[in-house]
Amino acid sequence: MCDWEEFIFVCNHTTLRLKSHCHFARNDPNHQCFGVKVLRDSWFQEGQLCDNCLDKGFRLQNGVIWRLSQNQGRHHNRR
Repeated sequence: MCDWEEFIFVCNHTTLRLKSHCHFARNDPNHQCFGVKVLRDSWFQEGQLCDNCLDKGFRLQNGVIWRLSQNQGRHHNRR
Protein backbone atom coordinates (compact mmCIF):
# COMPACT_ATOMS: atom_id res chain seq x y z
CA MET A 1 0.00 0.00 0.00
CA CYS A 2 1.80 3.09 -1.25
CA ASP A 3 1.28 6.42 0.52
CA TRP A 4 -0.09 9.41 -1.41
CA GLU A 5 -0.66 13.12 -0.76
CA GLU A 6 -3.53 15.17 -2.18
CA PHE A 7 -3.24 18.84 -3.07
CA ILE A 8 -6.56 20.73 -3.32
CA PHE A 9 -6.56 24.03 -5.22
CA VAL A 10 -9.04 26.93 -5.05
CA CYS A 11 -10.31 25.96 -8.53
CA ASN A 12 -11.54 22.69 -6.90
CA HIS A 13 -9.07 20.59 -8.91
CA THR A 14 -6.86 18.12 -7.08
CA THR A 15 -3.47 16.54 -7.69
CA LEU A 16 -2.22 13.30 -6.19
CA ARG A 17 1.49 12.79 -5.61
CA LEU A 18 3.31 9.73 -4.40
CA LYS A 19 4.67 10.24 -0.90
CA SER A 20 6.38 6.85 -0.50
CA HIS A 21 6.44 3.42 -2.13
CA CYS A 22 5.29 0.40 -0.17
CA HIS A 23 7.64 -2.51 0.51
CA PHE A 24 6.49 -4.43 -2.58
CA ALA A 25 6.74 -1.45 -4.96
CA ARG A 26 10.23 -0.58 -3.69
CA ASN A 27 11.42 -4.08 -4.56
CA ASP A 28 9.62 -4.28 -7.92
CA PRO A 29 11.81 -3.22 -10.90
CA ASN A 30 8.95 -1.07 -12.28
CA HIS A 31 7.81 0.12 -8.83
CA GLN A 32 4.36 -1.36 -9.44
CA CYS A 33 2.01 -1.44 -6.49
CA PHE A 34 -1.00 -3.73 -6.63
CA GLY A 35 -2.30 -2.71 -3.22
CA VAL A 36 -4.65 0.01 -2.09
CA LYS A 37 -3.62 3.67 -2.44
CA VAL A 38 -3.42 5.16 1.03
CA LEU A 39 -4.12 8.89 1.25
CA ARG A 40 -1.88 10.14 4.07
CA ASP A 41 -2.33 13.92 3.80
CA SER A 42 -4.59 16.46 2.08
CA TRP A 43 -3.22 19.95 1.65
CA PHE A 44 -5.40 22.93 0.68
CA GLN A 45 -3.38 25.29 -1.52
CA GLU A 46 -4.69 28.66 -0.30
CA GLY A 47 -4.68 31.27 -3.06
CA GLN A 48 -3.35 28.95 -5.79
CA LEU A 49 -4.83 27.61 -9.00
CA CYS A 50 -3.73 24.27 -10.45
CA ASP A 51 -1.21 24.21 -13.31
CA ASN A 52 -3.92 23.20 -15.79
CA CYS A 53 -6.06 26.27 -15.00
CA LEU A 54 -3.02 28.54 -15.17
CA ASP A 55 -2.11 27.09 -18.58
CA LYS A 56 -5.67 27.84 -19.79
CA GLY A 57 -5.27 31.50 -18.83
CA PHE A 58 -7.23 31.56 -15.58
CA ARG A 59 -6.01 33.87 -12.83
CA LEU A 60 -7.01 34.42 -9.21
CA GLN A 61 -7.63 38.01 -8.14
CA ASN A 62 -9.22 39.04 -4.83
CA GLY A 63 -10.56 35.51 -4.29
CA VAL A 64 -12.29 35.36 -7.70
CA ILE A 65 -11.16 33.24 -10.67
CA TRP A 66 -10.89 35.29 -13.87
CA ARG A 67 -9.93 34.57 -17.46
CA LEU A 68 -8.91 37.12 -20.05
CA SER A 69 -11.30 36.95 -23.00
CA GLN A 70 -9.49 36.52 -26.31
CA ASN A 71 -12.26 38.22 -28.33
CA GLN A 72 -13.03 41.29 -26.24
CA GLY A 73 -9.88 41.81 -24.21
CA ARG A 74 -11.98 42.09 -21.03
CA HIS A 75 -12.15 39.89 -17.96
CA HIS A 76 -14.96 37.38 -17.55
CA ASN A 77 -15.84 35.63 -14.33
CA ARG A 78 -15.47 31.83 -14.53
CA ARG A 79 -18.33 31.16 -12.12
